Amino acid sequence: MIKKVKEFGTKALIASKEIRDYVEKFESEINRGISTLCILAIITRAENGEVHGYALLKNLKEETNEMLVIEEGTLYPLLRKLEGNGILKSERKIVENRMRKVYSITERGDKIYNYLSGFYGKLSKAISPLLDINVHLKEQYLYCPNCANKIDLNENGNQFCDMCGLNIQELRERRPK
Repeated sequence: MIKKVKEFGTKALIASKEIRDYVEKFESEINRGISTLCILAIITRAENGEVHGYALLKNLKEETNEMLVIEEGTLYPLLRKLEGNGILKSERKIVENRMRKVYSITERGDKIYNYLSGFYGKLSKAISPLLDINVHLKEQYLYCPNCANKIDLNENGNQFCDMCGLNIQELRERRPK
């Protein structure tokens, strides 16, 4: 975010090269993992479960109010890495009268996404008092107490956590309806 700021007052702390470098590195470290999680979220929520690269960039920019902006030179290597890890799959299709490579999440990728989003949600909630923010986790999900995997309570039949194998049936039954 700080890279987008064009001008600083001469007395601004961020005008110092040392401080600016520190802040830019910090932002980069945080954004690296969050970018992957957000890309998976956009693909998961896509109308037909598949998205081409340009639409991913556009949706990410819009849905994060331009707080998380990924350059094409960063996006496509990330998509290739996710595909190489079996989290995404791609195929060429005609979209909007153009041949495009569209990405969709695999079954394995969906399980990994649920874990990552559950972990990130629980972590954000846990540190929220330290940062004076409020994080609300949706009640339609059960977060595995063993590994933080996000489990959709609307899906019937989940007796065990997909990620760690914990028997969650009793936890499901104890939750208020």
